[in-house]
Amino acid sequence: MNEFILPALGHLCEPLNIFLIIVGLIGGIIVGALPGLTATMGVALMVPMTFSMNSTSGLIMLGAIYIGAIYGGSNSACLICTPGTPSSVATTWDGWPLSKSGKADTALYASLQSSAFGGLIGALFLLFAAKPLAMFSLNFQGPESFWLCIFGLSTIAVMSSGNMLKGLLSGALGLLLSTIGIDPLEGVDRFTFGYYPLVQGIAVIPAMIGLFSFSQVLVLVASKREYVAEFKPKPGVFSSVSKYLFTKCKRVLLVSSGIGSIVGMLPGAGGEIASIIAYNEAKRWDKEPERYGKGVIEGVAASESANNAVIGGSLIPMLTLGIPGSAVAAVILGALLAKGIQPGFKVFTDTGDLAYTFMLSQVFGNILLIPVGYFIAKIMARLLNIKLNFVAVTIVVLSVIGSYAINNSILDIWVVILFGIIGFFGGRIGFDTGAMALGIILGPMIEENLGKCFDLSRSTGSLASVFFGSTTAVVLIILTIVSCLTPLLLAARKKARTACENKAIKDSIENKEITIVESEITPETSGRSDLIAGLSFLGVALAFYFEGRGIEGVGAIFPLGLQIFLGIGGVLLILLGVKKSFSTVKDGFVATLPRVLVILGASIVYAFLVETLGFFTASFVFMVFASWYLGDQSKSFIYRLVVSLIAASLVCALIWLSFVYLLGVPTPEGLFF
Repeated sequence: MNEFILPALGHLCEPLNIFLIIVGLIGGIIVGALPGLTATMGVALMVPMTFSMNSTSGLIMLGAIYIGAIYGGSNSACLICTPGTPSSVATTWDGWPLSKSGKADTALYASLQSSAFGGLIGALFLLFAAKPLAMFSLNFQGPESFWLCIFGLSTIAVMSSGNMLKGLLSGALGLLLSTIGIDPLEGVDRFTFGYYPLVQGIAVIPAMIGLFSFSQVLVLVASKREYVAEFKPKPGVFSSVSKYLFTKCKRVLLVSSGIGSIVGMLPGAGGEIASIIAYNEAKRWDKEPERYGKGVIEGVAASESANNAVIGGSLIPMLTLGIPGSAVAAVILGALLAKGIQPGFKVFTDTGDLAYTFMLSQVFGNILLIPVGYFIAKIMARLLNIKLNFVAVTIVVLSVIGSYAINNSILDIWVVILFGIIGFFGGRIGFDTGAMALGIILGPMIEENLGKCFDLSRSTGSLASVFFGSTTAVVLIILTIVSCLTPLLLAARKKARTACENKAIKDSIENKEITIVESEITPETSGRSDLIAGLSFLGVALAFYFEGRGIEGVGAIFPLGLQIFLGIGGVLLILLGVKKSFSTVKDGFVATLPRVLVILGASIVYAFLVETLGFFTASFVFMVFASWYLGDQSKSFIYRLVVSLIAASLVCALIWLSFVYLLGVPTPEGLFF
């Protein structure tokens, strides 16, 4: 190792390679921030460009794009509640509330520094632990991967800060929706409901965009705000965030980075699992877990340090065993093979200078991410000062093109709208969108590994020995049990603490030391929400049951179990709803509902027009109408129309330049452009 370090440092100090790292970071951040353009897509688009470079420079640039894209996803997650990459889903849970409260710079700087820290830990992990830990990742076969996913799923118990039953049912609903499409075990189509395009299944990114982005557009429309948030840059925010992170969040950063590095080594896991597990652990062991989801730096730090640490971990099995730990690592593996470089243990001896230069470039890239990301964050934070009517319609258009870019499928556009409706209206009756997202992400992995377990049991003759036969599996089972029991223990502790606090308050009132001031009760639909939610869950369970009656074999087990759970849970919610009062506290929801329905209706018409008129024509028409409708009503009709026409033209031009001209992303074509 030592004999390769100095030559590797020499390669990295070449001006060309430093330039390529910076360019790769900038390009990666832009790709990651654009909804639908994943890190995998960004790296894959640049692979052909590396063919004209030497192997070292090409790998350095691809690695920098990887770093930039994973971090870049947090920018849109924080600013517009749209995870730019799947691994940024957990970042939205606290990054978006921070931005809405006028602290967009705090959210962006926290994500930047946490990303760089996690990425640096992952890079050092890659550099020093690649060879000894490579074989460990091979121990994760079907059973171990299954229990890892179940452990990740158990985080719903901690994530569900409100009604735990609704949280569990929301997670089960996400799992059930993930079974739509081709059965990975039997190879037959399931739950298409007579609509053939559903054979391709529910794509993760469009579903996430709908749940967290399109639904938030409807929330913003209902709020009647003039701006998303009134952002005013303040001096010293970057340094104050640094101080907070490295004094009060040290444990969160270290634990989350460790989780990301280890999960990254496991083939098929990825940043989305790592970030959710890390977020869960940070929330679980926090003294005030109820703060999470309301805008805390710790939540952003946990998610971002974990998903960026995954980068280094995912490259370990790729370099040492030729087994990529992530989709991006698979693309980089393809680039290596195209250069005639065969990954394996010999890569550290026969081409040691290349291997160590690449690994050290990951360290350098995460260090350079700080200044590059800092200047980009300063610019992006000011986007919140654009009027809401323009921001809202732009988010819708980006959601459409971003979702379409994944599979070049119109179905994905409808997935965005459907899940946006579920996120908005479901939120009113207690659906847990985070739990549902987790189910959609983990569902395919759980079912695939469950199938592997059944296959192994045929050769061993015992299903129990497959599930519980390895030490790693037993450890994961114990962790899952602890994860499920922890919320109950924390709730008991909180109840005891609250009882003591209430007694102290009561004594103070009796002694006239304090007085009680009546305050407004948070709107809650109580029995009505339970009844509607219960009917919804039961209805979905019955629909899937009748649609899947012809499914046989192993592929029927997983969805059938989910249908039974959803059905029983739905009935319980209905019974709870009937027993509760139907009285509600009036809020502004009903008053703003017509405004929401107009934009929702316009979005549905927009989706139809995309296929008939073409993306840019339909987008232009939608943006003009929606921004005019949501604009300042005190202005004249002509003024709002002219401003809307100009804004729609600029946005369409920018989307064409970035998506079509620079990145070559295809757009839906119709009668017109």
